[in-house]
Amino acid sequence: MNVVVENLPNCITTLRVEVESDKVSKVWNDVAGTYTKLARIPGYRAGKAPKAIIEKKFSKEIREELEKKLLSEACKEAIQEKGLKVISLTNVDDVEIAEDKTMKFTATLVTRPDFQLPVYKGLVVPLPSLDVTEEEVDNSLNELREQAADFADVTEDRGAQMEDFVVINYRGTIDGAPVSEKFPKAGAPLSGNDDFWIHMVHEAFFPGFSEALVGTKPGETRKFEVEVPAEFPVEGLPGQKIQYEVTVNLIKQKVLPPLDDAFADTIVKGKTLAEVREVAKEEISRQKKADAEQGKRAEIMRQLLSQVECELPIDMVRQETRRILADIVRENQARGIADDVLKQNEQEILGSAAANARERLKGAFILLRIGEAENIKATQQEFDQRIAYLAARYEMKVDKLLKKLDERNAVDQILEEVLTGKILDFLAASASVSTIPAVAEAPAQS
Repeated sequence: MNVVVENLPNCITTLRVEVESDKVSKVWNDVAGTYTKLARIPGYRAGKAPKAIIEKKFSKEIREELEKKLLSEACKEAIQEKGLKVISLTNVDDVEIAEDKTMKFTATLVTRPDFQLPVYKGLVVPLPSLDVTEEEVDNSLNELREQAADFADVTEDRGAQMEDFVVINYRGTIDGAPVSEKFPKAGAPLSGNDDFWIHMVHEAFFPGFSEALVGTKPGETRKFEVEVPAEFPVEGLPGQKIQYEVTVNLIKQKVLPPLDDAFADTIVKGKTLAEVREVAKEEISRQKKADAEQGKRAEIMRQLLSQVECELPIDMVRQETRRILADIVRENQARGIADDVLKQNEQEILGSAAANARERLKGAFILLRIGEAENIKATQQEFDQRIAYLAARYEMKVDKLLKKLDERNAVDQILEEVLTGKILDFLAASASVSTIPAVAEAPAQS
């Protein structure tokens, strides 16, 4: 069999295959022989019609049967002969069967990317120290105090100050009309609200809004103007000046509970502050170790990806991009971001999704090549465990999940995820860690 390989862009490979006549003749004769035995030709008893008559009458059917039997076999043989790593066979065309019974055809394949295996053993991964400092424990406890904070009315005779919390009624207009009438996509909250809580910091609402309320006492109304910042995500609104009329109803201060045994008992019943500090230290340590393992794998992938430049199958990139886009839209909708806002940032989102798709696919191909080099395979037990985990996560029975995966042709994808995860575990186990010096942080405000 003669095979000519041509490598095209985007991991497309064509095979021009010529199958020798003796192999084609054998299959042709086998198929024609079957028709000779079964065909009924007027003037001849069953099985007694001359071969030439059978071949002439059923030439189309014999050829189709021959192609069905021989093309698949010849493709597999050609792929094996040339050592190609094939993802899919997309097309077989230009099939010719000559008078001498030689057969030629062209097969179009999607193949794995061709690249030099990167250095993957003994990678050095920089990670933060796993030691837990007293400052980190303090910050953890202060976060709990923040969650348990109370808000008390300011009783002294004074106006609102930065860092206060104020409860306000407000109305916002542009040229006398509510903001939402001028810019419907901006939403109702820019036009007004009652009993609205605001923390008086520079970033609250719009820059300058809190500063305009400094000194305001309960019951007092102020009118002022703020400019919408350039990064505000509603077309036409950045740079507009909004006139606000704001009435301060209440001024409140955040009051944190004392850091003592009584507070500790509210966190873990029956524990003292010293004991709760130990609990917090253990939890921080556990989280640090989990983050370190995740960070270790992310850094390994970053190093591997930086060593490899290769083309990728364009259809796979498109499919992965669509999947990532669907995830992005779903996550943003869950966060309450309006569809029109997503539409305005469509090109940026699409570009980000396409870049992520390429990185994910390239990473998967690298890991699979490493798995082959190290003879790492996924077992049936590991696959079953992954399926059981997914079934529990989506609250489905295992057999129902498998059926859905099979309908979507996604079983192989799950198997690949199990395998690449196992390969990444192998790389993480062989990598060495260098500790990044800790950067001092400003102490948390109590």
